[in-house]
Amino acid sequence: MSIDVVCVGDPFLDLIFRGLPALPVPGEEQLATSLVIVPGGIANVAYALGRLGLQAVICAPIGRDPAGRLLAELVADAGIVWLGRDADATPVSVALPADGDRAFVTMSPPPRVDIETLATLSARAIVVDLPSAALLPAHPRVYAVVGDPEVRALVGRLPSSLGALRALILNEREACALTGRPDVHAAAGQLAAIGTTVVVTRGSQGVTAIEPDGRTLDVVAPLADVADSTGAGDLFAAAYVWADLAERPLEERLQLATRYASRSLERATDRQKGLALEHFTDPLIR
Repeated sequence: MSIDVVCVGDPFLDLIFRGLPALPVPGEEQLATSLVIVPGGIANVAYALGRLGLQAVICAPIGRDPAGRLLAELVADAGIVWLGRDADATPVSVALPADGDRAFVTMSPPPRVDIETLATLSARAIVVDLPSAALLPAHPRVYAVVGDPEVRALVGRLPSSLGALRALILNEREACALTGRPDVHAAAGQLAAIGTTVVVTRGSQGVTAIEPDGRTLDVVAPLADVADSTGAGDLFAAAYVWADLAERPLEERLQLATRYASRSLERATDRQKGLALEHFTDPLIR
């Protein structure tokens, strides 16, 4: 099967409690105004890639537990193809957006790569969780992403080389936690020095990218009215991969991905986030 992008990694069943006045403290109950249940994690990346006109599929084990059955139905409803063998457990994440940020509670089995299913696919690019990147066959365009569980697994155990990656995409907190460095440029520089372009999203401060030779680019974020930033990193990663496959230079990739994530979040709905290409108007698109 030939496709544009294969997204390797477990999708999550996301339960997003919107309208919280604040995050609850121990012993306190806060009331949300609504609950949204959608596919999350790598499913966000696959969905946004599809909205941008690329054929993307998820390659991951499919849970047959109640959460997995619901997630498979939601993934299919979103028009995403999910390929993989059966599994016992499904990752679930509860998102609590408040005060322009969000907190998560997550249950996830150890990262899994369905090598047999992956071998049946021919893709122009692969998006994968960083800890699983070493399990993949050699490929010229592998983009790695991380989340808090992956960061915890990798602290003090970073790969000796990231040279097999086209790029590593992560947020500022994740970059600093992985390296133990409090400064985002120092953290990104340390990661880039072991072999790949490192792209660090920084919320309202924009994005920083450092290449292995030390070249650094900072791109400002557009002003955006965002009530729920859940999925921002996934949207950015999808648009970055889309722009790179279109052979855009690094600065344009950063600009397009930042604007796409911001504008998609401004139009957040009760379904998957991600603008269709025809609705993503930008001076760089020509």
